[in-house]
Formats: sequence, C-alpha cells, structure tokens
Amino acid sequence: MRRHLLPFVFACAVVLAGCDDERASGELVGPLAGAHVAESVLALAVFQGVPVGITDTFVQDEIVHLWVRWNKLEPPHDAEAVWYDPNANEVDVSLVEILDGPAEQITVFTLDLTPVSMTGFWEVDLWLDGEFHRSHLFEVVPGAVLGE
Repeated sequence: MRRHLLPFVFACAVVLAGCDDERASGELVGPLAGAHVAESVLALAVFQGVPVGITDTFVQDEIVHLWVRWNKLEPPHDAEAVWYDPNANEVDVSLVEILDGPAEQITVFTLDLTPVSMTGFWEVDLWLDGEFHRSHLFEVVPGAVLGE
C-alpha cells in the first residue's frame, strides 16, 4: 500500500510546487490588415524625420515628441494622439490629416510640457480614423530648481 501511495504523494508535490511559478505564453494573431503602426517611439527631438534621444523620461518644460512610422496607408486618414496626465485627465489632442502620399508615412506629434507640468506617469494614445492603434507611457520628472 505504501508503495502505491509514494507516487501519488510525489505527483501532488510536483503539482503544488509548480503552482507558484510565473507563466508566460504567446499567440499568433495573424497578419495585420490595413493601415497600422510599424514603429513608434517617444523622443526628445526629431531631426530630418528621425527621432533623436529616444526616451520615456522627460523633464518639466521639455517637448515630448511621439514619432510614428505607418505602413499600408491609403490616404486620406486622420491620425490622432490623445495625451493624458497622471490623473488620467485628457490634457491635449494632436491631429494630423494624411491627405496623400506613399503607403509608408511618418507622423510626429508633440506635447509642450510647462515648468509646472504635473510630475508622474503620463500616457499618450494613438488613433487612426477613430481606431486605437497604440499607447505609450512616459514619466515627467521635476525640472532643475533655480539657484541650485
């Protein structure tokens, strides 16, 4: 009887030991149909269409640049960035009308932070023709205090 009980106890121990393990998974969702974001980053600047100083941390009084490369665009389209402060209040909406051009386009949206912009984690949501495409989180940290 004890011989038959030992494998059962061992199996229970293995199952229970595995209950606290982290689990990860993935899935194939298929090819993207229609216009979509190929790449997007937040940056300190954009020079000749290229993001410079890619980051997710900005200082009060800086300009946040959201650089987006789109694929499979067949204009016209309305691209929109909606900016939210750390309290989830909508702060600004940036709109770019894409009226013509190639299937691959770059758009740049900006948010001018002020010296008293709220510190903490902000969010910008990216939309195309009213359809959500991507979200970025970024942190705004205090600027330098005068006299230091």
